[in-house]
Amino acid sequence: MMKSEDKRIRYSGIQPQYFPRLHYFARILNADILVLRDDAQFVRKHKYPNGSVDKSYQAHTPIKQATGRQLLFVTTKHDGFLPVAETKISYEQEWVQDHLKALQIAYSQAPFFKNTFKELETVLKKQYISLSELNIATLIWGFLHLLGEEFSEGKLNLGFINKIFKKNNLFRLKEIKKASESKALKDNNLSTNEKIIALCREVGATEDYCGGTGAAAYMSDDLFSSSGIEITVQDWKCKEYPQLFRKQQGFIPDLSILDLLFNVKASDARRILS
Repeated sequence: MMKSEDKRIRYSGIQPQYFPRLHYFARILNADILVLRDDAQFVRKHKYPNGSVDKSYQAHTPIKQATGRQLLFVTTKHDGFLPVAETKISYEQEWVQDHLKALQIAYSQAPFFKNTFKELETVLKKQYISLSELNIATLIWGFLHLLGEEFSEGKLNLGFINKIFKKNNLFRLKEIKKASESKALKDNNLSTNEKIIALCREVGATEDYCGGTGAAAYMSDDLFSSSGIEITVQDWKCKEYPQLFRKQQGFIPDLSILDLLFNVKASDARRILS
């Protein structure tokens, strides 16, 4: 929660991801305003500042099996270099059934499997037009659990969840917006830094709460400072919580929100993400 003496308005901008990992939730729940960067180009992999290449997690999420970390991935249609908001999902392959089967195998013995799995069937069996729509639905599903809200398909929209966040006192987050609907990004000639600054100004933010990868890769301290925007890099470590397959694999940090919510109740999940 935001301390009363902290007058800064904290922005966090991040691409919509599929059942996001825990550091993603920890970051955005500790911002005042989340802007989902669905305007960003869809890529399956990112090159990181240290030279390594890893999944973008726009269409992947990591779960835990007896054999270790396993990635679930969403199949998409390849229509050129499109933003996430315009990237279409392919339902020709049976990835939904594959994901549900993998979750059954991985988590059928988890304490909160029964009700959680029923909800996931509802979330995933709806056919979404874009990857962004699917990812936002999975994000809101996680929010509903963390906020202690009863699940229903009709609640998987930003209008509903924004009403809940505006009156909640569990997290700092109060509003979620989509960058694809931003007037500040109508200028196609803006640089990456200029886009972030424009979004901060549009929502009245004076602080950008960002990930270490972005800060190292492209953020200009001087440009943000001259624009009156403070850069704060997330510093969060995943606390251990009860997981399955501890004897075989030990504890695996920063998995999908799925792993956390199959294994612990909402109040414990909030503590772990705080």
